[in-house]
Amino acid sequence: MNACRLMQLLLKAVLLALITAGCHQENSQVIKKESISNGDSSLTLIVHPYDNPSRLVERFTPLCQYLGSKLGQPVELVIARSYVDQIQRISKGQADIAYMGPTPFLRAQDHYLADKKNKLIPIAAEVKGGEASYHSVIVVRNTSDITKVDDLNGRTLALGAPHSFSSHYVPRVIIGNAGLAFKDLRDFAFLGRHERVALAVLHGDFDAGGLNREVAQRYKDRSPGLRILSTSPPLAPHLIVARPELPLKQLNLLKTALLNSDEQGDKYQSAIENLGSGTRFTKARMKPFELARRIIAAVESTPAALVSW
Repeated sequence: MNACRLMQLLLKAVLLALITAGCHQENSQVIKKESISNGDSSLTLIVHPYDNPSRLVERFTPLCQYLGSKLGQPVELVIARSYVDQIQRISKGQADIAYMGPTPFLRAQDHYLADKKNKLIPIAAEVKGGEASYHSVIVVRNTSDITKVDDLNGRTLALGAPHSFSSHYVPRVIIGNAGLAFKDLRDFAFLGRHERVALAVLHGDFDAGGLNREVAQRYKDRSPGLRILSTSPPLAPHLIVARPELPLKQLNLLKTALLNSDEQGDKYQSAIENLGSGTRFTKARMKPFELARRIIAAVESTPAALVSW
């Protein structure tokens, strides 16, 4: 065997070894990321991926530490791979606690657990700016010639995740109330996270975007910045919920830790403020979710035009 042929074989062997090692490493990372402890020693809090994962870890880790100190057992943070991943895990009891938006919460209750006696248990509702609600907005660049929602006819629209309430369902209703359907847009795309929607509009990749108002306001004062074209009415809040059949003792401890803020001291304030300035929790009420159900039904029940094959 000549030297050139030997060198080729050696290079192939090294390349194969590197690829194999890389696959093993990637698989181990996925397994670690998906690992959820179901033992008595710890609980898990699962969060949907509405923001950058590293930012979510930074935001929710203090809350997990605070809840762990009140429960007397560790609370581990899990960032779901998708909205559906979060819905499935909490519905199946593969996570103990979840921070959920209106769509994932109602999807779990009305679909995954529709025929079950035990549903998700609302523990607390998130309060932002003194209200247990938030808003969805349609935004454009502040240099755009678009001045009203029906100007989006023939334009492009960026949205977040398909299961996002404020970055898909509500923008669909805002557009529909302006007399437009998706067929009237030049194009639209789901970008996954709210921040991606904001940046896509800022960079001129899309004419407009639908997202959470809190995220949009981070980009209002940039040059160029975002301009809010339309704002929704107050929407049902994000919730902290427990899986079906979480033991009553743990439920009561969680409610006390989140709702009795005056008795919890600096640890509570530090953990909750980390979720956003002015954030706190209050008792969860289901009445606001009646509107959320109607919004979801309005979007999902729109029949497709029948096509004769």
